[in-house]
Amino acid sequence: MAIARVPPALAERLGEKGTEALVTLLASTRAEWTDEVLATTVERFEHRLTTEMSLLRVEMSSLRVEMSREMSTLRQDVTNGLSEVRVELSEVRVELLKWSFLFWVGQLAAVSGLLAFMLRR
Repeated sequence: MAIARVPPALAERLGEKGTEALVTLLASTRAEWTDEVLATTVERFEHRLTTEMSLLRVEMSSLRVEMSREMSTLRQDVTNGLSEVRVELSEVRVELLKWSFLFWVGQLAAVSGLLAFMLRR
């Protein structure tokens, strides 16, 4: 901390002891004032921090509820989508079986025809 300089005119009027007393008084007043300002600042900061943390908790809670709702909606959409895919797959299986059966019947007829033609000769 810098030592306060007392103007020469004031130092001359106060004298050496008065000047020292004035500097000591100003230094102690400054130290007390600094402590009070620091305490007030810390108290305000803690109050503001507490307020902001409370707001953050409320916001996090509402986000958690919103995420829960969104996840529930997403699960429902996925379940519905999978049900539709299952139906489509079963339809594709039926079509595949139908065409496979038709192909094999055609192949059997073709092979039977070739065998009949070859056995007649």
